[in-house]
Amino acid sequence: MKQNLNGFREVFSFTLTQQLRSKGYKVITVLLALLFFLLPACIMPAVEKFGGEKEVTSTDITSVYVVDLTQETAFDWNILNMTGNEVFQNIAYTDCGSDLSAAQELLEADPYGVMLTLKKEESGYMSYVLLPEETKLSGKDTDAFERFLNDNFQLILLTKSGLSQEQLAEIYTPTYPSVHKGLENTGDEEEEDPFATIRQVLSFVLPYLNIMILYFLVLYYGQNVANNVIMEKTSKLMDTFLVAIRPSAMIFGKVLAIVLSSILQFSIWIIALIGGFAAGTSFVRMINPQTDMLLIRFFDSIGEFSGLFSIPGAVIAILMIFGAFFLYCAIASIGGSLASKPEDLSSTNMLFTMILIISFFCTLSTGAMTGDMSAGLSWLDLVPFTAVLVTPSRILLGMITLTEGLLSLAILLIVTFVFIWLAGKIYKMMSLYKGNLLKPAEIVAMLKDTRKET
Repeated sequence: MKQNLNGFREVFSFTLTQQLRSKGYKVITVLLALLFFLLPACIMPAVEKFGGEKEVTSTDITSVYVVDLTQETAFDWNILNMTGNEVFQNIAYTDCGSDLSAAQELLEADPYGVMLTLKKEESGYMSYVLLPEETKLSGKDTDAFERFLNDNFQLILLTKSGLSQEQLAEIYTPTYPSVHKGLENTGDEEEEDPFATIRQVLSFVLPYLNIMILYFLVLYYGQNVANNVIMEKTSKLMDTFLVAIRPSAMIFGKVLAIVLSSILQFSIWIIALIGGFAAGTSFVRMINPQTDMLLIRFFDSIGEFSGLFSIPGAVIAILMIFGAFFLYCAIASIGGSLASKPEDLSSTNMLFTMILIISFFCTLSTGAMTGDMSAGLSWLDLVPFTAVLVTPSRILLGMITLTEGLLSLAILLIVTFVFIWLAGKIYKMMSLYKGNLLKPAEIVAMLKDTRKET
């Protein structure tokens, strides 16, 4: 084993240094990091400042003239002043019945009044808020009043139905359900999992998020691995390398260096994105300390899920994702070993893409991608190509034990090293081959012949 890794350190350090010092690597890393930071840091406060509906704290509406054309039971519209809304609790409602002309006359004489018309059509109830020609109200006042009516329209309909005040109070009395297991309440029921619903949602979302990250890493960096493996073939330095360095050591050193540099670059982008959201949240709170932006409310609720994930489970899940990237880079190195010229890479690089797609449809057809994975499908956690898609989320959510997660990670790494060893064998075997791309059966036959010779 030690002989097979002869020269690994030199190849690894050289390739890693070249990757990190590359001008293209530095420029892309810095530019995208700035972009990922600035986008949320600028967009979030801009949305808070210029977009969305602002909370109304006051209104100039003093009177509302109601024209009810529904021909249903009339009721006292002043009940809307008792809804608890401080903005619209001091409005005088005048019921004009179905007399539009009377309401218009009253409205024209009141610059701070609006007319409310209620109709019933086949599609449902329709309400219209109208302003007089000479008014001192703004469109913001009427828009806010329309939202207030929509929020309380259920109360209007219940009151028009003829229910008494006691009956309305009973309808609006809140209920607090208590869930018990079994038919009888014995007083010693098991506590319900407070994160059960969240786990169910995340078991559906996390696998798709995982495959999106993995697919990005494979497509963005996989080509780089194959290009580095084939570099010596195109520069005619392969013979020198094969004399001084073992093929497996060369492949392993190149792949590991590219994987580490890629993970470093990707981590910088993720940190920049998180920093951008943190800065955007701070800017939004400076603009409006009482903001109700949905994204910020989500960030505030993350702390409530601290008991959902365990630190060891999260570490293993992250290692599984990076191990999956390592696995597909090893497969990409096989593609680079097979290719005798750069033009062949377009064909050989289809290998890891097809494996990823087939694995995705395999897990999707079994229901593992939707969180509906039965006990009979536990083998998916042991097969590296399917495990990298479903196991990280299952470890993170506590659906499998840490021991099972470590076993899955160990199998993943073993298979990865086997692929790197195989890539070294193929690289050496193809060192003098200059023909067309070999078929799989021909590659297997050549490997058997090589084994007999050794």
